[in-house]
Amino acid sequence: MPVRPVRCLTAALALTGALIAACAEEDRGPDPGTGELLFTSNRIFGQYDVFVLDLADRSQRRVTDTLAFDFWPGWSPDGTRIVFQSDRGFNTDTVFDQDIYIMNADGTGAYQLTFHDSTDAQPEWSPDGTKIAFSSNRSGNYEIYVVNTDGANLVQLTNHAAADGQPAWSPDGLRIAFASDRDGDAEIYTMSAADGSGVAQLTTSDDSDLGPAWSPDGSRIAFHSDSTGGFAIYVMNADGSGKARLTDPGTPDELPSWSPDGTRLAYDSQGDLFVLWLDGRGTARVAGDEINAYFRPRWRP
Repeated sequence: MPVRPVRCLTAALALTGALIAACAEEDRGPDPGTGELLFTSNRIFGQYDVFVLDLADRSQRRVTDTLAFDFWPGWSPDGTRIVFQSDRGFNTDTVFDQDIYIMNADGTGAYQLTFHDSTDAQPEWSPDGTKIAFSSNRSGNYEIYVVNTDGANLVQLTNHAAADGQPAWSPDGLRIAFASDRDGDAEIYTMSAADGSGVAQLTTSDDSDLGPAWSPDGSRIAFHSDSTGGFAIYVMNADGSGKARLTDPGTPDELPSWSPDGTRLAYDSQGDLFVLWLDGRGTARVAGDEINAYFRPRWRP
């Protein structure tokens, strides 16, 4: 049975949602333009690995090839390395032990960044390339942490009874947007990237707002929300004003990512990958099949 999209932040952090059975479509839509998308898929023997999709010819390149669960990959600012979470260092004393890893863009040179008997997840590279933000339940509750790319100087940014996750750096590196259910349902917040101070709540719906992603110029934040029924892609100004829905809530769309030039958004929906032109020319289905899941596309810088 297909897994329904995530409706609460705790489920999102536990990675139990969003891997939805794919639905093939005959109409791929307009030309998606050029670029490369990093994503996770179970398309080879049901094993979740990291892949790169070249939009020019729709070819896919497998980056990781292990028996581990490799998930939530993200690019370094210069596009030469990839950060991701994995259970490849599985600890038999824990039920779900995930750590953060870094590798070269071709999958070589992988090294483990975090070492803890917990779930370290949802890593995001800082714009200056020196730090990784991630969510972890190492304190017994999901909080957001920042660590240097050599594993030094671990800093806990949030300390709240709610679950905090899905960190996303602003392009200037000064703020981190994140999702939290601290007001009773999942909302989007921002805080200082230096010390977690200055928390500002950007969304206030009675439903779930998740997956924040800053525009390249820092003026807007894209996210997904089920505030109109099903999950759809939205965009708002960086201060939370001007919220606008971009996709139809009839299908569960989630986890948007901006193209480097700010003209397109990539996202996943029902296990397939899509590219949406923001100038109104339409949406292109760029990857997917009837069996496997394709998850959380991220544009290469």
